[in-house]
Amino acid sequence: MEERGVRTDTASQDAPAGPGNAAPGAPRGHAGTWQDALEAAWRKPLEPGERVLELAAALLLLASFVWVAIWWPHLPDQVPIHFNLRGEADGFAAKGSIWGLLGIGVLLYALATAVTRWPASLLNWPIEPRPETARAMARASRHLLRGFKFLLMAAWLHLTVGVTAVALGRWVGLTPWFYLWIVALLAVAIGGCAAVYRAGLRLRAAPAASGPDGPWPDVVDFPAARSKILMALTAIPPLIPFYMALRGDETAIVGFVALGPYLLVVGYTFWRPSYYRVTPTHLQIRVGLMDFDVPLQRIRRVRPTWNPVASAAPSLRRVAIETDAGETVLVSPVDREGFIAVLRERCPQAVVEGGRGPCR
Repeated sequence: MEERGVRTDTASQDAPAGPGNAAPGAPRGHAGTWQDALEAAWRKPLEPGERVLELAAALLLLASFVWVAIWWPHLPDQVPIHFNLRGEADGFAAKGSIWGLLGIGVLLYALATAVTRWPASLLNWPIEPRPETARAMARASRHLLRGFKFLLMAAWLHLTVGVTAVALGRWVGLTPWFYLWIVALLAVAIGGCAAVYRAGLRLRAAPAASGPDGPWPDVVDFPAARSKILMALTAIPPLIPFYMALRGDETAIVGFVALGPYLLVVGYTFWRPSYYRVTPTHLQIRVGLMDFDVPLQRIRRVRPTWNPVASAAPSLRRVAIETDAGETVLVSPVDREGFIAVLRERCPQAVVEGGRGPCR
């Protein structure tokens, strides 16, 4: 079923609010409405999936203590306390330092648990919730925190087992699987924050008339389609420096340094909702880092395409928009037919192919 264009108020034609701004149409002076809805959603009983994550995290922390207690009598006087990028132990300390490792694990668990107990108003929400988005934002945040805590405790158990195994001579270093926990933590953190932000900027589900049913509203938002294949491909580059580190390549540090800016760009792209807004005079394109307008009077041709050239289109099911300057802009609205129909109505000077309604 197609996702249709969404009507918005003409007075709010600017892009949806970013991390430091409120959503368009967010209530002003009536904060209690959305704050009450947010707090109620934040305090509601745990869902089955949340209960499983909480129980699993607690069991993983307990397992770390049980593991150390079992192997304590067999540990040598010196145990590893630091590992290099290849997982080899390059720092040692007294046997009792392993309890410090467990203490840090308890501290992390307590901190992660405390955050879920804080009032929702004390948390740093990336965008001001609205009454209609508060529930979704709270739910996404709850799953983010509990999923992150579960993975953190799993990584800590792996680290605890690795320290004892290396100390006993059973392992030569941390196994490569430990790096996968780091990748998983980064993925959950970035993906979870993106989910919270996107929930807060969810387009309003107002009706929009089109084609034979009546004229389109003055301002129409078309959410951008996202290809799951293209999104999956973005997960490959972060794995390269980890692979290099596992092979003992000292230049892996360069990859880790470059990984920071890459994750920022990709994270922001997934974090920021992508959409195309058609006003009476302009086509506004807001996709990832791309933020520009195309005057409707300059459009000369509109046609469906599968052109794979890099553009402001996170899906290959695209629309090519050619201007009088010889430029071609590629976009990928979910409702491609409806998008083309709106441009046909508002660009009488253009040759429009496809879409709903007659072609020129």
